[in-house]
Amino acid sequence: MDAYTGVLEPRVGYVQLQVSNLEHSLKFYQEMIGFKVLERDEKTAKLTADGVVPQLLLKEEESFVKRPSRTTGLFHFAIVVPTRQDLALSLLHLVEDGYPIQGASDHQYSEAIYLADPDNNGIEIYVDRDSNKWIRNENGGYVGGTALLDVDNLLSEAKQGKWNGLPNGTRIGHMHLQVSDIEESEKFYVEALGLDIVAKDTHMLFVSKDAYHHHIGMNIWAGKGLPAPPENALGLKYFTLHFTEEEYKSAKLNLEQLGYNYREDNYQISVKDPSGNNIKILLKD
Repeated sequence: MDAYTGVLEPRVGYVQLQVSNLEHSLKFYQEMIGFKVLERDEKTAKLTADGVVPQLLLKEEESFVKRPSRTTGLFHFAIVVPTRQDLALSLLHLVEDGYPIQGASDHQYSEAIYLADPDNNGIEIYVDRDSNKWIRNENGGYVGGTALLDVDNLLSEAKQGKWNGLPNGTRIGHMHLQVSDIEESEKFYVEALGLDIVAKDTHMLFVSKDAYHHHIGMNIWAGKGLPAPPENALGLKYFTLHFTEEEYKSAKLNLEQLGYNYREDNYQISVKDPSGNNIKILLKD
């Protein structure tokens, strides 16, 4: 695994969520998070940070059920902003509007705040530290952690700025999923899809491309062997991964050889992981 270059590769393209009320969700994601509407109709909306690339798709599910807590699915999706000042301005904006923050953490390689949308979908907003300061472990991955974020120090970055929504350069940085089994997840994401392990213990697994600290995190903190939620449950519908042509062909061959069912249409692979999370694998531009 080569060293991370510091370039934010668009490995996680966009996320689609099923929501209970599109208007309520749009209000939240525009006014609190800072996305812009790229396209919308009566029941769906595409949201973007830069006005060009979609990063979040919302679909109102009329016959929705709330996602049961002890099921697989979204733990949080993570929005990475370009600078520490951008994170500080987002935090200050949320605090000033009285929106509840669920956590604020220093992960060594990044600084992050956590909250939830109106349907209780978990969201992380974070900024990466300089990759030269990331600490390697003996297995070639990265040493992370969950220390308290120095909020006062972070907010000092906001003094010379003004919040105007999510800035250009914002991406979906990673996904964090509740899964049913760590070993089964490792077989799928590492052996089949070809991602690299950057951190692992008995209850969690982080994997990535490009030596990043993680593009997909997985945990069984809510228990092992959890079932998938109902199809009409609120929350994650699918997310996309962007692969090079070589990675795409390798993943397709590995999926076949390892016996995973998938569908391919116009150079797009649709597949479920062993926990029932839907993924679409697309060719990178």
